[in-house]
Amino acid sequence: MHEQGLYWLACDSTENAATLCRQVIEAMPEQGRAALLGDARVLHEVLEGIDPTCGPDELALYEADTQAIVHLHDDLPRIDLPGRVLLVLVPTAAWEGGKSERWCQALRQAALAAGALIVVISAGQSASLVERLRAFNQSLDGLAQLYRGQGGVRYLQHFWSNPLGVAGSQDVELARRDRGFAVAGRLQPLADAGSDELLCLAQSQVLEGAPALSEHWQVFDSISEVGAKASRAVSATVIFAMDGGQRLDVLARQLHTLRQLRGNALKLVVREMAPTLRYQDEQLLLACGASQIVPFGASLSRFLTMVDSIQGYIWRRHLPADFDALLARLRPLPICGLVAPRAFAEAVQQMWHGHRNGEIVHQLLVLRPAPGLSPLQACSRTVFRRDGDIACVVGDVLFLFLFACRSEGVEQALDHIFQLSWKELFISQDVLVSLDSLAATAFLDETVPQPPLADSVALPSVQKRPALVPRQIALSLEGAA
Repeated sequence: MHEQGLYWLACDSTENAATLCRQVIEAMPEQGRAALLGDARVLHEVLEGIDPTCGPDELALYEADTQAIVHLHDDLPRIDLPGRVLLVLVPTAAWEGGKSERWCQALRQAALAAGALIVVISAGQSASLVERLRAFNQSLDGLAQLYRGQGGVRYLQHFWSNPLGVAGSQDVELARRDRGFAVAGRLQPLADAGSDELLCLAQSQVLEGAPALSEHWQVFDSISEVGAKASRAVSATVIFAMDGGQRLDVLARQLHTLRQLRGNALKLVVREMAPTLRYQDEQLLLACGASQIVPFGASLSRFLTMVDSIQGYIWRRHLPADFDALLARLRPLPICGLVAPRAFAEAVQQMWHGHRNGEIVHQLLVLRPAPGLSPLQACSRTVFRRDGDIACVVGDVLFLFLFACRSEGVEQALDHIFQLSWKELFISQDVLVSLDSLAATAFLDETVPQPPLADSVALPSVQKRPALVPRQIALSLEGAA
């Protein structure tokens, strides 16, 4: 610290504030002059565990209630401030009226005039207080926060100035020892992050009717309200709800805008409130900047655990600059079913862009029918339900393109398309990893194939699925004579 000025250490509990205050006192030089000010209970807690062999020779004690601390500037002449280090233990609740800015300005001016150092150690959770203190950093020489999170106790330095210069945001894990806190790891500069790391901005639906979980949570009713608040955040957690009434493209555009404007430290979470997201929808949200998607069915406690697991996370993906072009890549063409080879090749090449960029996965298959069957006969009982799922016949094989389909989902997709057992219809199934095969001259054919009527095709080697017919069942009364 400087030899004169004003610093503020915000602690989440009275116990941690007393421990940190005790360590500051014990670390002071022997020839120093110090004073400790606070209420009787917290003064006793600090002094009870202090090491008598450490710290300054002179430590003056001043008992003061909350009201007296708020008007401390008027009492400074009675403390003999010049040349001292004054430690002020104050409950966070004292600043609920929002007068902390004028208080800091008055104390810092008094400290500079007297050549003294004032260290304020506040006790109690108050995200709003820390946010206000960050805003008027000209009245503080340093601001740091002690909080519990990420499985332990952490020390978050928002800004700090001393004879060595000025330092920005840094975060470090602390270990609790018998004599207080010790650094458990190296200081991590938050080059991409801001000091709103603990803030959670959420749509009210994601909490299932529960109130804000702590003072770090701010809850809003609509996606636009969350987006407006998040547009001023740097590294906060922002949580959106995705239900049946929410348009996917609106949410995707909101994520893309926030990621583009606020950078990679913002943690963007989507909680699925109804089973509405398919694989291609999830990939779109991730490509637009989502840090995490919580699937439908996750309990509230599980959801909160997942949100907690991404604290400190930095988004590392590449964000495409053109949202409309990204949306086009991750949306299928309005085409499905059996098409001409030329139409097949052109459509697949157009829809393959997202696969090439690593944004989504498609499957391009070559299916060879069983002996005695032609590709068209094998397609006599097919149902294509999704846009982007197309097929064509080239020679004696069937080419099939499945839009937005992972490798583990291929068999399920084939079960949906073929009404008969596809494992008996085809003797081989090959997956193509490139589009080189589509450059063959056979794919210039513009003839649209016409599969034969299902009833006219004899498929003796294929087991048809039995038709469901009602049958009568007689029930007897158990135990009847």
